[in-house]
Parts: sequence; structure tokens; C-alpha cells
Amino acid sequence: MIREATLKDLPDLLRLYDQLRGGLSVFKKAPTRPNPDMAKAFRRMLSSRDVRLLVWDSGGQVRGTCAAYILPRVYYSGKPLGILDTIVVDDRERGQGIGRALIREAVELCKKAGCHQVNLTSNTQRTRAHRFYESLGFEPTYVGFKKMLYQD
Repeated sequence: MIREATLKDLPDLLRLYDQLRGGLSVFKKAPTRPNPDMAKAFRRMLSSRDVRLLVWDSGGQVRGTCAAYILPRVYYSGKPLGILDTIVVDDRERGQGIGRALIREAVELCKKAGCHQVNLTSNTQRTRAHRFYESLGFEPTYVGFKKMLYQD
């Protein structure tokens, strides 16, 4: 079942985000635990009308997630831009349509918000994910760049 995230979902989301980052890094010996800064950011996300954090709930546990951000912009007649982020399905649940359902729901939310287009980024090494996004109608049209401001 797809629903909006709630405060109680933070530990499950962090578990999924650990999987998205390629499992636990060599610098971490344990799964990521919520800290006050994460909780504050999470509360801000949940209270923003321009952020929709979707989760796939299976028996009370989050098995997948996709965040949809609605960003205002001046060009394209002032229509907003939808950005999908932190798309991840539990390793044990992949291939069952959860990611497809989450992304379709997120795209529909962007349409309802009047977005002109929806973008997402994906690590260059995640070629399986790239094929999946293309199967949903996304085109590989951009080169993404990042600049790390700090290491966590």
C-alpha cells in the first residue's frame, strides 16, 4: 500500500537509504540511526506542501520509498519542476512492482501540482536502475554533477 510517510517511519527509511548507498560503508559498523538533525529535517519535509514522501507499507513496515519535490521556476511559463529523489525498494522486495507503483504515484502528484516535467538522478554505476527508469518513460538527457560540502 502506498501512503505518505509519518514520523514513525524514519528508522525504516534510514534502513532503506543504507541499502541505496550500497549497504553499510566501510566507515560504519552499524545501520544508520536517527539523530536530532535527521529528525528535524524529516519533520520539515513532512510539513512542507512542496515535498511528498511516499512509502510502500507492507504489514506496518516500509519496504520502499520515493520523495517528490515540487520546485517553482520562472521558465516554462512559470510551471514548477518535479524532482524525484531517494527512490529505493528493499533488496528483498525488488522486482515485484513496488518501485514502479511508487514512481507512478509520484509522477501523478507532480502532474496534479502542474509540473512541466519530472527529473530524477541516479548514480552512474546503477545501470539496472537506469534501465528501470527508462522503462517508465524517463530519458537519460543530463549529466549530473555534485560537490560534497562535508562527509558524513
